[in-house]
Amino acid sequence: ALTGEQLVPFTEELEHIISFLELLQLRFGSELDVRFDIAVKSFYLPTLTLQPLVENAVTYGVRKQREHVGVVTIQTREYPDHYEVSVSDNGPGFDPESISEYDSERSHVGIFNVRERLKGVCGGELKIVSAIGKGATVTMILPRETY
Repeated sequence: ALTGEQLVPFTEELEHIISFLELLQLRFGSELDVRFDIAVKSFYLPTLTLQPLVENAVTYGVRKQREHVGVVTIQTREYPDHYEVSVSDNGPGFDPESISEYDSERSHVGIFNVRERLKGVCGGELKIVSAIGKGATVTMILPRETY
C-alpha cells in the first residue's frame, strides 16, 4: 500500500484508525482521550497517510504528556476547493521549523513520507502548527480536483 499511488475512501482509513486507537486505549487507559469531529466522510486520500499522523500524536504528544490526560482529536472539514483532515494533540508541542521538508533520515520520517505521498499522489499538502507547550496540529490538505 505504501508504494501504490492510489486513493482510498476516508471511511476505510478511519476504520483502520479506530481499530488502531482501540488498541492504544487498552494500553494507555484513561491517559488517552480520543475525540472525533468528523464533518465529512465522502472523500478520498492516499493510503496510510492518516495513521502516521495519529501515531505521532500519540507517541510525541500523549506519551510525553505528564500533567494531564493526553487528548488526540481527529477532524475533517470540507471547503469549496479542498478537504482537510487534521490530527491534534495537547502534548508538549515542538518547533515546526525543526522539520526540514527533506528530513527523511531522522526522527521525522513519518511526516516526510506523508508529505511526499500527499504531494505525489493527489497534489495535496501537509501543514503543521505547533509551539512548545501548546500541542500540535497536523493538517492534510486534499484538493477537490483530484476527485
